[in-house]
Amino acid sequence: MTTPVMNQTKELKAALTSHNKFDSRNLEIFFEEVRKDEKKMEKLVRVFCETYLLDAQQRPLRLRPLQMKIIVMALTFPEGNPEKQRKLAILAPRGSGKSWALSVAAVIFMFFKRFRDLVFILAPTEDQAALIFNYVYRHFKDNQFLDSLVSNYKLHNKPHIKMKGGTILRRAPVAPSNQGQSIRGQHPTLLIVDESPLIADELFVDNVEPCIVANKAPFINLGTPKTKENHMHRYLFDERYEDSFTRLQYTWRNAIVKGEAYSAPYDEEEMLTKMMEWGEDSLHWKTEYECEFVESISNVFIPEKLRRCFDDYTLLTQESNDDGRETGNNNTVAVDIGKSVNSTVISVWRTEKLDDGNVARLLYLEEIGPKSGGHDIPYQRQRIMSVADTFNAARVIIDATGIGGAIEQEIRVECIPRSIHFLPFVFTGGPRGTKTYGYRDYVSFVQKGAVRVPNIELQEGKAKKLMWKWYREHVDLEYVMDSTQKTEKISAPSGKHDDYCDSSMLGVHSALSMLPASATLTSVTVRKKGSSMTRGKNSRTGLVTTGRRISSPNKRFMRGL
Repeated sequence: MTTPVMNQTKELKAALTSHNKFDSRNLEIFFEEVRKDEKKMEKLVRVFCETYLLDAQQRPLRLRPLQMKIIVMALTFPEGNPEKQRKLAILAPRGSGKSWALSVAAVIFMFFKRFRDLVFILAPTEDQAALIFNYVYRHFKDNQFLDSLVSNYKLHNKPHIKMKGGTILRRAPVAPSNQGQSIRGQHPTLLIVDESPLIADELFVDNVEPCIVANKAPFINLGTPKTKENHMHRYLFDERYEDSFTRLQYTWRNAIVKGEAYSAPYDEEEMLTKMMEWGEDSLHWKTEYECEFVESISNVFIPEKLRRCFDDYTLLTQESNDDGRETGNNNTVAVDIGKSVNSTVISVWRTEKLDDGNVARLLYLEEIGPKSGGHDIPYQRQRIMSVADTFNAARVIIDATGIGGAIEQEIRVECIPRSIHFLPFVFTGGPRGTKTYGYRDYVSFVQKGAVRVPNIELQEGKAKKLMWKWYREHVDLEYVMDSTQKTEKISAPSGKHDDYCDSSMLGVHSALSMLPASATLTSVTVRKKGSSMTRGKNSRTGLVTTGRRISSPNKRFMRGL
């Protein structure tokens, strides 16, 4: 039974029932007339959804204003002119329902145009292409009448949904692995490109753009911002495309508007909490929810935010033994182990408790370059433990990936008599890898001002060179797609390194994200005999020593046990 249609024309009522008042050809003619008027199309979409489609709770589908606008713009002719091709560039935040909206548009298009049309869904990966395809499949299967219009569902090996009149829906990935061949030779009458900004530009221009010319197919691109060196940025902001592309750019503020729908995908309080977690100036926040193309979108760190981490103090080096500052005992020694041509970088971070939260302060940097025959592992091990002794380290965290695993056991053994908490950290790649998550935390700490490093301008000699390299490597670090264009990874540009970045990420992660080493029942307070690092300016004791510290239980913590 169909939902009553109020305040609509007789033709619209007839078109949306299964009583065969209109045959298929007349339905198509009727639909082509409605496509000239956005207001009529909005009425048609609203009634169609409430009549035939269901939401996840099996209720008649009601759309939010953002979704309705996307569907109407996808299905209507620009300026009501059938001779002009509809080209649409849509930016909308994660979870706003934009893919769901395009699945509804595809179903409506196929319902009214049942004969020999080709609807194509493209995406950078097979899984992403399957998302809208599976939504469409569900729409058809959830309604007995819509299901009766389909002659065949093929869900594997070149999946498609074929109407009895011949109209067919296909899906395919556009990736370097297939060089865009999945769309070559195809001439769709409706083309939807999901996550369009993630498709490599050369593949898109060579394979996707030519296929829409023959039939003047509606060309719908959607996603969230990525690099500016991409077709999606041109469609949205290049003046050469201004007359040919309709541009829809939404933010999370548009997504929370419920309108006639049962609910919004998220509310304002949830979004403000997320903004506080990530930081209002975070690249992730600006791109994923504000949908902005940020100038440094491919960069992990924003240079301006890095410079705000500069503090007025000097870096401790082997030559700065007359500094006279208290280094404290809540220090972390973080080590990125060099591989082949990469350097090993040792950094020391102190955890400081301030009124508005903890901060990680960089105290010391050391770079050990590779030798002609490879890295001197025994020497590196000796340097790591020497720095740990000098700075009364509570923790030693090392990159135990690859060659780092070769010295993991030795460092662990060295830490035991010193009562140092040893942390091996294994980097794994991909969007769910430990490196990605570690860097997201690191970026968040930088955005919130929880990281303090010495101001480059105040450094001299070797310290200035070390801090300049630290800053440049952080500025150059990028988000890039792997060779398959399927997953994003963090990497230094070709010919550059990320050793300082990895060492610092490990140090900040340990200093701010983990419980202090003294937070266990059996812990001991370790103090190095005769070397407390609170030195007067005339002190003659060197900063770096190689003697072992002698640990003794702190009786004050053991009373009452």
